[in-house]
Amino acid sequence: MITYAISATVILFCIVYYWLKTKYSYWHKKNVVGPTPTPVVGTFGPVFLRKKTATQLITEIYNRYPNEKYFGIYQGTSPALVLRDIELIKQVMIKDFVQFQDRGFKISDSEADQNLFSVEGDTWRVLRHRLTPIFTTGKLKTMIPLVLRSVDKFLEYTDEIVEKNLDHEIRSLASKYTLDVIGSCAFGVDVDAFSQKKNVYRDVADKVLQIGFKTRFFQIFNAFFPGIVKKLGISLTDYELFGFFMDLVHKIIKEREGKPKIRKDFMDFMIELKEEGRVIRKGDTGVAGLEMNDIIITAQAMVFYVAGFETSSATMSFLIHEICQHQDIQERIYEEVNNVIKKHGGLSYEAISDMRYLEMVFDETLRKYPVVGVLRRKCGYEYTFSDTKLSLEKNTSILIPSAAIHHDPKYYPDPEKFDPERFSPENKSKIPSCAYLPFGDGPRNCIGMRFAKVQSMIGLAAFLNKFKVEASSKTKKTLEIDPTALTLTSKDGIWVNIKRRH
Repeated sequence: MITYAISATVILFCIVYYWLKTKYSYWHKKNVVGPTPTPVVGTFGPVFLRKKTATQLITEIYNRYPNEKYFGIYQGTSPALVLRDIELIKQVMIKDFVQFQDRGFKISDSEADQNLFSVEGDTWRVLRHRLTPIFTTGKLKTMIPLVLRSVDKFLEYTDEIVEKNLDHEIRSLASKYTLDVIGSCAFGVDVDAFSQKKNVYRDVADKVLQIGFKTRFFQIFNAFFPGIVKKLGISLTDYELFGFFMDLVHKIIKEREGKPKIRKDFMDFMIELKEEGRVIRKGDTGVAGLEMNDIIITAQAMVFYVAGFETSSATMSFLIHEICQHQDIQERIYEEVNNVIKKHGGLSYEAISDMRYLEMVFDETLRKYPVVGVLRRKCGYEYTFSDTKLSLEKNTSILIPSAAIHHDPKYYPDPEKFDPERFSPENKSKIPSCAYLPFGDGPRNCIGMRFAKVQSMIGLAAFLNKFKVEASSKTKKTLEIDPTALTLTSKDGIWVNIKRRH
């Protein structure tokens, strides 16, 4: 019996060893360089153990192969190709986009998971086509009065806390502002983000961030064992959280359906789509349709809520962190903002568009601190890159290391230096296409990037016109990144002193 057990164990070990060896020889057989994988976890061991973010890991590997156009890694046992060459990135994101339109994040067929970020194929095309008008310049202009109401509350709250203390964690403050904006512009509700009392909308915002680990865990788990999450019927959606948004959407629809659309916000537009019935658009595989029911609307509302407040507050915080250490940059922003406000008689869409230097500082912040440091695409069909012999199989994962590219001296000399002049009109035109990717590029770039930029710049302009930030005893010159966070986050927060200017 013991001999049988030992023999069975040896045979099983040999089978597993052979299987892993076969899996991990994939890139070697294609003459693609890359780090040696660890059994079972592949290249992503440090990420799985939460010792590093995927961005940190891939940036480290990127820097090991300065002369390569690409390198191969393994997400568990699944091969993924990381592109270094921006001409190849351009092929994926723009020139041959139809081959790489999907992100490869869809691991569930649940309607609750059918949001614009993760849906694939013609369903994505239908949704993108119909949601794009929400983010036009004209639509953004109609939202400015709503944003300015949140700005007033932002300044009033900051005035109160400065009276009590100078030292503040800026990410927490910025997130209150962006949460207030998204509540108003997306749902037409006053989320009371600046209240000291217990607040259900803030609780929901916190919970949205907490489920990040669940999302990341199952995405990694699915990469290790492709298709298993879908087969097990696992959804990435927190249904208690989804229920909150569902109730909110039901309430708004009940109040507004059949009535004139007065606010012209996100929910007004979604209600119009629902009233039209089935959304239909000609796709690659024929006529594609999508029933805009309450579940689909709620799925879009959830992703807009998350993307609308968390990423923008992060960028605002990193910008303030930099200018508190570069007072010359801060004073130049103040002078510009002050002059533009006088010229336009206040803050407006036109005024923000006139703040060229603030935009340069904002763009440099996104270069140095891209909130999403690795972009993902999936190969839809067998594909061969131009000027290479590398052929990709259908469903191969493609990773685009935007953070690594943003810190590559080849494109940005002295990349750790915070230098807004990189984005002056004369210098910005010299940046190669696809070497600056804070919002992605091509047809599947971030649909809300203009909204994110407008809400952030208005908040920053108003804040920096009234307050000055300086380094405090808690300010760290170099921030330590939290390896457990879903998006780019400082481990110990971002601390500054805030003082009134007048």
